[in-house]
Amino acid sequence: MEEISVLDPAIATFFAERKEAWLKKNISAAMQASEVYEKQQECEQNFLLVNWLPDAARRAGQISVASHPCTFSHPSARKNKNGYVSSIIAKNKPRTDGFLRSGNVSVEPDALGNAAALDVYKFLSLAMSDQRSLLVHIEQESELARQLLNVPTCDYQTLRDGFLKMINTDQASVSSSKIKQVYFPIADGEYHLLSLLTHSGHLFELRKRLDALRFGEEVKKVRECKKSNHFHPTGYQEIFGLTTIGFGGTKPQNISVLNNQNAGKAHLLASIPPDLKPRDIRLPKTDFFKESFTAWQSKEVLESLHRLFITDYNNIHIREGRDYRIQQYVDLVIEKMWQVRLFLAEYQGELPDELLQEQKIWLYPEFEQQREQEDEWLDKITRQIARSLILHYSRSKVIANPVLLADQELLAIEKVVSSNKENLR
Repeated sequence: MEEISVLDPAIATFFAERKEAWLKKNISAAMQASEVYEKQQECEQNFLLVNWLPDAARRAGQISVASHPCTFSHPSARKNKNGYVSSIIAKNKPRTDGFLRSGNVSVEPDALGNAAALDVYKFLSLAMSDQRSLLVHIEQESELARQLLNVPTCDYQTLRDGFLKMINTDQASVSSSKIKQVYFPIADGEYHLLSLLTHSGHLFELRKRLDALRFGEEVKKVRECKKSNHFHPTGYQEIFGLTTIGFGGTKPQNISVLNNQNAGKAHLLASIPPDLKPRDIRLPKTDFFKESFTAWQSKEVLESLHRLFITDYNNIHIREGRDYRIQQYVDLVIEKMWQVRLFLAEYQGELPDELLQEQKIWLYPEFEQQREQEDEWLDKITRQIARSLILHYSRSKVIANPVLLADQELLAIEKVVSSNKENLR
């Protein structure tokens, strides 16, 4: 143990934990003292570097380091008749270019293979005093790696090659029929055959962040404040529509190391079409009365007005009903006016230059002060409302057989519309 401690404390801790686990598994309370002593000596021999390292180097090839383990696509996808499926280790660089990039999230690579060799992966993943993993030290042939692999029972290069099999990506790319594949065209008659794989590091980093957001210690305190109806300065956020997906069933270790560490459970964000609220407001580009307010939006009022126009009677009740329907039409215009004004108050897009100036003053929020102080634009708007009512009644397809309006009806329309000037500001 003294020799190991000199190399790095992390290595010493690893072997101490392995010894403790081995003794706990192989020693029982029913054993005699002599039997216990024999097991302790056997444990010491098993975990001597001269004995453990050659065995670990032979088993290292049973584990493959990968950023995109194929076993997430299918548990039996790792091996086919052509050999083992290639281990993909993506090393994407971060870029702040506004795109969603896998390299912008720093995660450790995953590993898959024989669960009995996971202790070798854990050993090679140990972070040394300089924060580099032991596997990186072996790959770069550092002084620590040379001291570690210098044992009399096996030569240095054999041990190094054995451990590096865990990250060997030099072989020709091999996929599996159990992995979903896509033909992606690149030219006439040519294509790439893409195998769709899961980036497990991102998958479980997402779960880690979601769990922290939902069940972190600070979040628990905030939830208690809400439960007891107490104020909290920051509050908390909820993530709705999450789905938990499982990999590997009762044997998550058969999928990957990260999958095993997370009990085979990962979270999926909701991926459904957005619930879009239909907008019934059409912004005017050239004329409010042709684009934002149409004859069909006042169909019921125009039909009621038509029935009054074609009646044979002409008394005060008919005239009052006529004026009432004209006022209804103006009310619809005013309602649409406010819808457009409120929408434009929060609108961030470009506004058309072709719109009539009096309609800009009437609708745009930046002309609010001018609306209050001037009347010339208002006279034009009232004439346009009166004209739009006449056109909507007589020239649209809403009314099948419109009558020719007499001067009396035209004057009534102008009078009712003019009485609403203040409501149009």
